[in-house]
Amino acid sequence: MATEPEIVTDRLPEQPIGGASEQVVNGHLVAAALGRLTQEHRDVLRECYFLGSSVAQAEHALGIAPGMVKSRTYYALRALRLAIEELRDVE
Repeated sequence: MATEPEIVTDRLPEQPIGGASEQVVNGHLVAAALGRLTQEHRDVLRECYFLGSSVAQAEHALGIAPGMVKSRTYYALRALRLAIEELRDVE
């Protein structure tokens, strides 16, 4: 089995080796974790993180008070973090 010669350089690669495949795996992991959240938590994360809505915009889109947007976002992120940790433990 032939191996490629090692290239020595003083410059770091712009993207870590395996970066693209790692991004795909992380995307699948986040998607699976989102599936474990309640609909309310998914909705607030979609508005605030995926669509980039402000609290006021999310309030209007979701029909809830600004304090509720903030509270749901906090608990949704917490639940998402736990779901990701659980899924990583399964792997």
